[in-house]
Amino acid sequence: MQGFLHTKRDAGKDGNREGRGEVKQMYYSIKSGGWQRIAEPTGQEEGLLGIFPYEKMLACGKKWGISAEILEEARRFSYARYDSFENFDCVSLEMLDFENILLSIGSVILYLEKGKAFFFTSKMDIVTALLEECLEGLGERVTLNRVIYSFFELQTKKDDIIFDSIEKEIMDLEQALIATEKRDCVSEIISLRKRLMVLKKYYEQFLNVLDILVENENGIFDGKTLRSFKMLYRRTERRFQNVLNLREYVTQVRESYEAEVDISLNTTMKIFTVVTTIFLPLTLIVGWYGMNFEMPEYAWRYGYFFVCLLSVACIAGIIIFFKRKKWF
Repeated sequence: MQGFLHTKRDAGKDGNREGRGEVKQMYYSIKSGGWQRIAEPTGQEEGLLGIFPYEKMLACGKKWGISAEILEEARRFSYARYDSFENFDCVSLEMLDFENILLSIGSVILYLEKGKAFFFTSKMDIVTALLEECLEGLGERVTLNRVIYSFFELQTKKDDIIFDSIEKEIMDLEQALIATEKRDCVSEIISLRKRLMVLKKYYEQFLNVLDILVENENGIFDGKTLRSFKMLYRRTERRFQNVLNLREYVTQVRESYEAEVDISLNTTMKIFTVVTTIFLPLTLIVGWYGMNFEMPEYAWRYGYFFVCLLSVACIAGIIIFFKRKKWF
C-alpha cells in the first residue's frame, strides 16, 4: 500500500521546510510496492530518493561523502552530461521548456548510487512535481530504478507537440512562398533554424547520456530497467532523426525562398534593361543634334517634327522587336 507523510510548515517538526514554508530538501523512502516521504533518512531504506536545491548541494555532498568538486563541475555543464566514477554516477541535465524551447525550465544534477538517488536542482518545485508524478504513476510497481527511468522519460514527453507545431509552421511557410503570399520570411526561417538547433544539441547530448547509462558500469540498474532505458534510447534516436529531417526541410524552404528572391531580382533587372535599351536610341538622337554644329535640319521647316517622328519610330520599332523575341 502506498504511504504518504505530509510535511508541515513548522521547522521543528519537519526538517524539509524552514522559515515561511520554503522547501529546503525532500527525502523519499521507496520500497517495492510503495513509497513514503520522510523527514530524515534512517539508513534502513530499501531505496532513498532525495531532492535538494543548489544552495544545499555542497552541504548535502559533505553529509553523504560526495565530492564537492564533482558536483560543481556537473553544475557548470549545460544540457546533458553523464560521468561514471567508482561506485557512483553523476548526471547533469538541462530541462527544456517544450512550450518555448529557447528557454530552460531549470537544471538538475543526479547523483546515482545503488539504492540511492539524489537530485540537486535550481527548480525544487518543478523537480518535486515531476518525481511525485513518477511515484504516483508507478503505483505498486514503484522502485527507485523505475522512478529514475520515468524521470528521464518525462524529459521528452511533450516533444511530439513541438515537432508537429514546427512541421506545420514550415509547411505553412512553404505554402505562403509558393502562393507568393509572403515576400519576406527571413525572420521566420531564422527562428525555425534556431529552435531546431537547440533541439538538435539537446537530443545529441541526451543520447550521449543514455548511451553511457545503458552500459551500467557501476551496476546501479537492474536488467528490466536497462531494457526500458534501451527502448528510450531508440525513441530518442528517432526524435533526433526527426530534428535532422526538419532542419533539412527548413534548408529546402530557405533555398526556395532564395530562388524566389533571385527570380524577382532578375525580373526587376530585366525590366530596367529593356527600358534602358528602348531609350538608348533617343539618347543617341539627343547627342547627335546637341552638337555645336550647323546642320541642314536646323533650317528645315519640319525639322522638329521629323526628330519627334524619328524618336517615336525608334521606340515603336524596338518594342515590336522585343515583343517578337518575347523578351517582355
